[in-house]
Amino acid sequence: MNDKNLFSIGEIAKAAGITRKAILGYEAKGLIIPDEKDGKTGNRYYTIDTFTQIRTIRVFQNLGLTLDEIREYFNDSADLQPMIERLEKLRDELSLTLEKLKERTSVHGDAVKEITIEPQTVYCRVYNATSIEDKTNLLRDTALEAMRIHGTDTTRRMYFTEYSANASGKIKYCVAVPPESKGEYVKQISKLKAISFFHHGAYEEIPEARKKLISYAQNNNLKLSGTFRNLYLEGPPQHKDKNRFITQIIALVE
Repeated sequence: MNDKNLFSIGEIAKAAGITRKAILGYEAKGLIIPDEKDGKTGNRYYTIDTFTQIRTIRVFQNLGLTLDEIREYFNDSADLQPMIERLEKLRDELSLTLEKLKERTSVHGDAVKEITIEPQTVYCRVYNATSIEDKTNLLRDTALEAMRIHGTDTTRRMYFTEYSANASGKIKYCVAVPPESKGEYVKQISKLKAISFFHHGAYEEIPEARKKLISYAQNNNLKLSGTFRNLYLEGPPQHKDKNRFITQIIALVE
């Protein structure tokens, strides 16, 4: 056609970065219709509005929505709340992944930051242990136990240990579980203020590295509660080289 306001299926496919087959699939699902169709050749033509609709479909597809869900969205017949909750979960998971990837590119000696720890639901067990091997095994056992009973909350860091600098060997092993979890050993943690930094290196180095937080608190007139956390980003499951472990060391502030 000679109408400059219309685009062929090939032009639309190229502009959207998809195949002609994908566009025909959208038509088959009732998501779009050709704005013009040549009766003799069967060639399809589309307006810029239809192109914008195709772009919206692609965005939703990339976020994990099905074509049926997208059609319901366009028809105003979709229950949007489950969609919103799913996309919020995806956003949170993506944020965690980005944080970890960015931290892997960081050099040693990350700066101490003042942070807010958001409320969450965790499954916690308390054990006494002194060796790194025993602590690692206890954390794994607690994670396995929590996952079998409750599943896991993938929008939060999977597990951490919490301990007092004065309570030698006594450690709380915690695993993030879904917010609706109930039962023995399930705890609701409220919002907390803290200071933290990311330690790159072996677990054996953490006690010495922790002094960095104590020094920061003293220099900035912050009163620590005496409770510390080790939040594990990357460790034995990802690396054989201990120097590549990444642990967020956290000191809670009163």
